[in-house]
Amino acid sequence: MPTISDFKGFAYPSPTGVSSVVGNMPWHFATEHLCIAYESNLEAVARYLPEPLKPSSNNPAQVIIDFGKWYCLWDEPDMPTINPERTSYNETVIWIGCSYEGQDARFCVQTWVDKDFSLVRGMIMGFNKKIGETYKTTYHPLNPGMPKIGPGAGLSGYVASHGERLMQGGMKIEKEISFSEIPEMMRLGQINLRYFPSMEPGGKPSVCELLQLEATDIRTGCAYTGSGHIELLPSHLEEHTNLEVVNVTGGYYFENGCTIVGGKVLHSWV
Repeated sequence: MPTISDFKGFAYPSPTGVSSVVGNMPWHFATEHLCIAYESNLEAVARYLPEPLKPSSNNPAQVIIDFGKWYCLWDEPDMPTINPERTSYNETVIWIGCSYEGQDARFCVQTWVDKDFSLVRGMIMGFNKKIGETYKTTYHPLNPGMPKIGPGAGLSGYVASHGERLMQGGMKIEKEISFSEIPEMMRLGQINLRYFPSMEPGGKPSVCELLQLEATDIRTGCAYTGSGHIELLPSHLEEHTNLEVVNVTGGYYFENGCTIVGGKVLHSWV
């Protein structure tokens, strides 16, 4: 009989590792972001930050809805030609700011994604992921009827899950900006909550920790800003409307990329 160390693959292991839904690190990403930033109720935002996390020192009531298209690779560089369906997905993320020992970061409240490998990989990294469908405006520069991404162009996005539309928003691009002018939250590192409950009734969680992701080879592309709007639609199975919209502060479109090489456990409750 094999031992567990005889099994191969990242998640989940098997005799050969071929069927792992998630490949080995490093994980390479590039993303198109349509972000709508708004101010919410500070107490509502703070409720999502377990101690020892604290609200961000800069604009602690800020919430960012991020409609994105992601391009990804793991340790199989030929994946785009072998299995191209494994190299992209669409996702919506709710971001809030946080602070750990005086260092600001961003924290994922909820994510909806349309591919299984992204869902499982996200849970490994501490993203609270669920299945959902994200659609955002995409323009192609060779389409004569489409505008180019830039001032005057309109962008929109929405996310739906299990037949319910949950959020919808958009922006009108007014000007190009430098990457340093996008919201600070989206330029900070990420601290996530990794949580796997125990199957023993009343048992402590098997995993309960704060993880800081470690990224290298960070790349930036174009960035634009303009007026934005966002609407949160109610659902009996979601709680995004707890982060009510008090004041929309802007819309942003930008592109970036990085490589995730691992993470560091900052705090464990187990």
